[in-house]
Amino acid sequence: MKSEHILPILEETAEKLGIRLRYEDLKKGEVDTQGGSFVLKGEKYVFVHKYLPAGEKVRVIEEALAEMDTSYIHIAPEIRERLERVRNKKRLTEVHIEGY
Repeated sequence: MKSEHILPILEETAEKLGIRLRYEDLKKGEVDTQGGSFVLKGEKYVFVHKYLPAGEKVRVIEEALAEMDTSYIHIAPEIRERLERVRNKKRLTEVHIEGY
């Protein structure tokens, strides 16, 4: 599935999880990031640099969603598999760092 098709599905998934997804210019001034997630006053936010190509936007959102419990919502099987791959990759990286 192409990034242009995955992106709206991930946006919908974020909404189902109560995540506030924002596209902003994150390369202004001293800020230089592609995006990320944070919690502010109990609300989960994901900011994505609005000028990224669709594939990079997908990556940023997938990384944020992979940190969330998605077991209680319906997600298309392909999207659930993509999130699981991100989770597994992160676990492998953490194990490698701890075992260094």
